[in-house]
Amino acid sequence: MIKRYEVIANETLDYFWSKDREGLEQAYMRAEVLIDEANQTGEYLNLEIQFAVYDWQGKMISCEEVDQWHINDEKDIDESMDGDFDSAMTSAGFGTDEDYGCFGEQETYGADF
Repeated sequence: MIKRYEVIANETLDYFWSKDREGLEQAYMRAEVLIDEANQTGEYLNLEIQFAVYDWQGKMISCEEVDQWHINDEKDIDESMDGDFDSAMTSAGFGTDEDYGCFGEQETYGADF
């Protein structure tokens, strides 16, 4: 069996090291480099260090997350409606008649309620 630490950046294998103390330290050092690059460029980064076990044919047997980071993911949040009380209340069902297309008196034909 092959046991190793892997750095996964945006769901792609970046690099891997043997499963020992030095391998884990190198994985964390690589993660720091990738995080610094993402912070400098402002790009989104989904980063993960995982411990993986492979059989002698190279087929993954197991995988365990060691650590994970999401860098610059707040740029994906749409905050265009934040702080707008009237639109929030309308969305919650507490709008005015005009919000729901009712303008003035409306007559109902055909049914007695």
